[in-house]
Amino acid sequence: MAVTAAPEAQASTTLVQALRVVSDEYLDCRGIAHRWQKTRDLHVVELTEDGHLVERHLECDRCTTIRRDRQLLRSDRWNVQRLERLHPLYEYPADYLMQEMRGVDHPKELVRFEQLSRSLGGKAAINRAIKKVEANVES
Repeated sequence: MAVTAAPEAQASTTLVQALRVVSDEYLDCRGIAHRWQKTRDLHVVELTEDGHLVERHLECDRCTTIRRDRQLLRSDRWNVQRLERLHPLYEYPADYLMQEMRGVDHPKELVRFEQLSRSLGGKAAINRAIKKVEANVES
């Protein structure tokens, strides 16, 4: 009888393979964070039944993802105005989103490992670095 890998293990392996061809810029955005640059400051967008919708627009200067921070302009019971934060909206470049990220436990850990692998020059170089550190600890 053939032994098959658990679906989670297969999903991780598939993601590891897919990450090997992802650009360094996309890896940095996924593994570190986006580098947001403000493209449009806070502005009133529209009137909704709950209040005025206010947005701020940002763009990542690495991967070109666009984020629209959204707030609701409201007045509290003392008639003091405030901005209530809503969920941001994102527009990703066509090739940014990865189906392979779905169903994987801790996908960012795999992203960071790929970054380490590229930084040191592959798995063999990682193993050499580990052995070097271990040798320094033992001596």
